[in-house]
This record gives sequence, C-alpha cells and structure tokens, in this order.
Amino acid sequence: MPTNASKRLKGIRGSTFEVDLEYNKTYIIIHLPYIDKFTKSTLFEMKYLLDDWWTFFKTVGYTEIHAAVDPNNRSINKILRHIEFKKIGSSNGMNIWSYRGD
Repeated sequence: MPTNASKRLKGIRGSTFEVDLEYNKTYIIIHLPYIDKFTKSTLFEMKYLLDDWWTFFKTVGYTEIHAAVDPNNRSINKILRHIEFKKIGSSNGMNIWSYRGD
C-alpha cells in the first residue's frame, strides 16, 4: 500500500558541493550537506543545476522546491537567496525556503 513517506537521493555532486533530494508524492526538498568552498563559479553552477532540475521537477508535477535551513547557517541562507529561493517562513526552528522557477 502506498504511503506518503519521503525518500532521499544522495550523491548529486557539483564541483565543490553535494546536494541531496528528499521527495514524496507531494513535495521535494533540497539538502546541501556539504559545501567545500563557495565562489562565484559555485553559485553559477548551483543556479545552472537548479534551472536544469526545475524543468524535470515541473514535468513530473511538482509546483515548487523547498529547503529547510538552520537560521544560524548564514552561508546556506545567503546561497538560497542568490539562486532565487524565497523565504516563506519558519518551522521547527528552521527557515523554510521555496523555489517556483520563472
């Protein structure tokens, strides 16, 4: 019997970072468990990957991508702003971000 439990894909690797995707039938969440260094080229690479993935996510029916980040992690919160995520609130002590594409 199908459940609404989420699954997590690990190991999507950029040149200086890793991204995990957590998903179920109703949502998709990105996790950035590892960033080696943050440079302008890292930002461009993240934005390119996000734009590329967004086309796929829309095709399979998602209307937005979420991220939950510790408010004290200033670098991840800053990165999300730069790649066009919008802060939509907080929950359980975490900042909640959303990306809806263009």
